[in-house]
Amino acid sequence: METEKLMDKIDLILKTSKAGTMSTSVNHTVSEYMNFYIRDYALFTETEKDSPILRGIKEHPLVYITLGGNADAADRLEVIGEIEVVTDQDIIDWLAQQKGPLTVATNMVMLKVMALKVKLVEE
Repeated sequence: METEKLMDKIDLILKTSKAGTMSTSVNHTVSEYMNFYIRDYALFTETEKDSPILRGIKEHPLVYITLGGNADAADRLEVIGEIEVVTDQDIIDWLAQQKGPLTVATNMVMLKVMALKVKLVEE
């Protein structure tokens, strides 16, 4: 597949598929259904400060994310990425704005995922 067409399909999934699963594995697999927000091809999400996902990434910062596979984008993305806790207030404010009228709660932590590997699965 030519690069431009491939990037168009990836962009469509990133624009239309905000919800997906994120999992990590240390001693056992931990998976959560999460909403993702895209900025400069990085994926941002939030989780509770005491969530199993956060405990898992402290030991092993690689995660596996699946996005797409829905009515808006039949194809899906499988992403392996490195995750970090966001401390930049500009990013936290941007994420709160993306969520709409909801605000970022004090018991929540913002996470940033930088993709290391992206696989497009066409349906």
